[in-house]
Amino acid sequence: MDLQNPAISYSLLIIPTFFALTVVIQGLSKIAKEEKDGPVALGLGIFLLILIAVVYFMFIR
Repeated sequence: MDLQNPAISYSLLIIPTFFALTVVIQGLSKIAKEEKDGPVALGLGIFLLILIAVVYFMFIR
């Protein structure tokens, strides 16, 4: 599989990054509203961003 192809880059990096950022923003919104599950959503979003960075450095680069 050619990982230098832009289509693969979009599917493996760009789309999951947008999803992770959405989860982070949702977590921040829930924290601002003082909901109990806000830190969980924020933590999940940060975990996903770290996971995407690891995938980038291990497989794409």
